[in-house]
Amino acid sequence: MIKVMLSMFLITQNAKDIMLKVHNRPTWKSMKSKLELRLIPAKGRERIYKMESYSMKNEKDETSMLIKFVYPGDVKGTKFLLIEHKDREDDIWIYLPALRKAKKIIASGKKGAFMGSDFSNYDIGGGEFEDWDYKLLEEKEYEGKEVYVIECTAKSRDVIKKTGYSKIIKYVLKDISLTVYSEYYDKSGNLFKKITTDKYENIEGVWFETEMTAENLKTGHKSKFVFTEIEANVKLPKKYFSPSYLK
Repeated sequence: MIKVMLSMFLITQNAKDIMLKVHNRPTWKSMKSKLELRLIPAKGRERIYKMESYSMKNEKDETSMLIKFVYPGDVKGTKFLLIEHKDREDDIWIYLPALRKAKKIIASGKKGAFMGSDFSNYDIGGGEFEDWDYKLLEEKEYEGKEVYVIECTAKSRDVIKKTGYSKIIKYVLKDISLTVYSEYYDKSGNLFKKITTDKYENIEGVWFETEMTAENLKTGHKSKFVFTEIEANVKLPKKYFSPSYLK
């Protein structure tokens, strides 16, 4: 019995260490890029949003990210701001030109869709490490690469309410601690979404997901993010990352 308990502890601890490396992967001090979001229905026409993305780390190694919509005309001027906090919930703000005001997204709203896509606001923010319990399910090969398969289980009902997920299965590359595939389970434990990293690149020593696709398995709807013209460690105005700038 003691051996079984010890084995389970080591599996859990190993999984936690693996995911901590994912969460703390090296990144740039700042970054700007062009960003495209493609909404791809099972039937019908594709819709495309074009954006500018900016991010910066502060002295506490916390990241702030601003996304500015530039196309099409009906969403131009919309802004999305994420401010990361290591000691409390991240802040998320959205500015809608039609309302001429910035709105803070409360915790329960983070499971909402980002601009009608299959990515949630919580997905965009990268998630909170402390929200989950971790378990190493197996080690295997995925598309020619060695990966860890990690089960992330919501720690509480509050986490499920906030994220919309009761469990996430992640495939993590062993060599660079990058997640290349994830499966998402709803509050009832049913698989309903997957996110695939279609392309990742080493840019100035940092591995970064430049193309990602989310698919709703119930509706067949897909959403794809594509990053281009990435510039790392550039000087950015600090005002970009203040809620007051959104207005």
